Amino acid sequence: MTAVANEARRIRPVAATGRRTACAVVLTVCAAAAVLQGCASPVLDEAAPSTTVIVGAGERPDEELLAQLYAGALRSSGIDVQVRSGVADPTPALDAADLTLIPGYTGRLLASYDPGADATDAEDVFEALARALPDELTISDYASAQDRAVLLADRERLTQWSVSRVADLAGRCADLTFAVTEDFDTAGGLTALERADCRPREVRRIEDAQSVAVASEPDTVVGTTTTSSALAEIDADSPVSTVPDAPDRSPQDDTNADDAPAPVLPAQNVVPVFRKGTLDEAQLDALRTIAGELTTSDLTELRARVEEGDDPETVAREWIDEHAGA
Repeated sequence: MTAVANEARRIRPVAATGRRTACAVVLTVCAAAAVLQGCASPVLDEAAPSTTVIVGAGERPDEELLAQLYAGALRSSGIDVQVRSGVADPTPALDAADLTLIPGYTGRLLASYDPGADATDAEDVFEALARALPDELTISDYASAQDRAVLLADRERLTQWSVSRVADLAGRCADLTFAVTEDFDTAGGLTALERADCRPREVRRIEDAQSVAVASEPDTVVGTTTTSSALAEIDADSPVSTVPDAPDRSPQDDTNADDAPAPVLPAQNVVPVFRKGTLDEAQLDALRTIAGELTTSDLTELRARVEEGDDPETVAREWIDEHAGA
């Protein structure tokens, strides 16, 4: 009983009653079976082989940044870690065991492994991703940091339209132009709007730097993401405002939380996906540095530095040095 209890305490409870995470259930059952039948936990494998961990980075600057963050965290546990940069599509490389771990965003990863999934709430997306992964892969805790789709519009027009939430726009979309950044589309923004019966009169593409200016145009809504540097231009006195979405439900919410409206725009929390049996408890603790400390504000600042030309490894190492052991 003691071994089962100790193993269970290592597993993060990620959902309230009625919304248990599939991977947490699998891990807990497997931990119990380990005591009775010798079943090994697919994540908490203390006999994991000692070998070089290869972290894959996609071609985007933020993907390189995330890879360097996770690599830096893992190195702090004393293992050898390499970053393989510029991987055109890291997901198949992970599936083929050419990579040990890839970082990403929960919603984007879910769309890759289960294109038909329609979860949007942070916990729901995480749970759906856990279920969608192949048997040889698993995930660790996600960070509060997100690169989630977000909408901007003129404050006065939102009041005139009686729009207080993203869902309220659905009835007006046919009369509106949506000007969206590439990141908004990548974050599943357009797909989510369509699922919410929001079909704009026109969709046009803009650069992120144009976001606030374009949002002031008549009958126009702008789509960008939460790490957009343009959001720094918006304050209480700005004529432009973000359009609030329904909040993510907390795992600690009571059972009535399942009746609350889910967000329209899918969660995009930073999370690692890795091959089972490759990381031991020390490395999992290292990954939790990212989960426990990295915020959207941090991610926005770090991305801005990388996009301005700073070395991603240096930027990541400075953040790890500041937050490791915090």
